[in-house]
Amino acid sequence: METKANYVLIGSFTILVTVLLLGFALWAAKYSSDKTWQRYQVIFNEPVTGLTEGSSVQYNGISVGTVERLKLDVQDPRRVQALLKLEADAPVKLDTRAKMSQAGLTGSPFIQLTGGSPNAPLLRQQDRNDIPVIQTEPSALQNIADTANRLVARLDQMLSEENIRRISDTLENLRATT
Repeated sequence: METKANYVLIGSFTILVTVLLLGFALWAAKYSSDKTWQRYQVIFNEPVTGLTEGSSVQYNGISVGTVERLKLDVQDPRRVQALLKLEADAPVKLDTRAKMSQAGLTGSPFIQLTGGSPNAPLLRQQDRNDIPVIQTEPSALQNIADTANRLVARLDQMLSEENIRRISDTLENLRATT
């Protein structure tokens, strides 16, 4: 076993490796943050159950960004405002639409962007303080929920106390006739 270890050399090597690793980590973090982003706002008139900050935003099935912030509209709490952070080269056009979507039956919800005809102009901010707004359309889940609500309301109307009494009277009359 060596009794005269060179502690200065070992300490210098350790400090040098640590500084190099820290420099690499800072360079990698700066490289990933240098990617240019564009912010858009989406205002939903439906619940966004399961959508969280950091959820994916896809354009025709391709991931192009994330949900940066979610909050209720101050003037109308039935509406939800979502701030999206998308890649700057994502072709968001004036006729692009956003809707809630879900990966399969049990997957996590995300925002799906669709549309954007080739001849439509790009959706860009007018000034530095203005965030462009992507228009929304109802999600398939919301359409199913609305249809189910209408069906239940009609079924409730059809099975009212008065209609049940009429059906009972008709059955009683049929029994008496036979």
